[in-house]
Amino acid sequence: KPDCMSAPRASATSRPALRLVGSAEPSVAAPLPEPDLRDFDAVFRRYSPYVARVGLRLLGNDSEVDDLVQDVFIEAHRGLGSLREAGALGRWLARICVRRATRRLRRRRFLALLSLDGVAERDLPFDATASPEDRAEVARLYRKLDRLPADERVAWLLRHVEGESLDDTAALCGCSKSTVQRRLRSAETRLQEVMS
Repeated sequence: KPDCMSAPRASATSRPALRLVGSAEPSVAAPLPEPDLRDFDAVFRRYSPYVARVGLRLLGNDSEVDDLVQDVFIEAHRGLGSLREAGALGRWLARICVRRATRRLRRRRFLALLSLDGVAERDLPFDATASPEDRAEVARLYRKLDRLPADERVAWLLRHVEGESLDDTAALCGCSKSTVQRRLRSAETRLQEVMS
């Protein structure tokens, strides 16, 4: 299994894509000036690519990302007035994204159990330059992740794909560090069982 995934390469016209690579990277790209919290358009322009990237990796389904980003920014628009520091904006949006993605994953899993829904491989977040072997590996990983409970899947992806620390993963998931550690252990066990 891959150790982790890299930051996606994206052109102005393409959506981010998942690629196999080496170690940790920061969750938010190079520091840019924080937008004025009163300018929602600037907030959206600055952070929508980041929210889309996190959402794509959590959901593993390109067709749901636009709706997720829209949901995140609708909720953000309603609560933006309560945010005191512009510097906390990225992490706050990431927490909203994680919460919304987790809801979508739970719903998807429920529908899959009822055989009403599933994720087609064509919707997986492949890099255009990925080899057929890499595509097969990513597809296999997401098929395994689809079998995990949403909370475990999200914790595993934040930790091992996004490269978040345990403390940051706990903050994004809205739970304690020990809960994240428990979810990660359970996810690892379940993934190993699926691989056997």
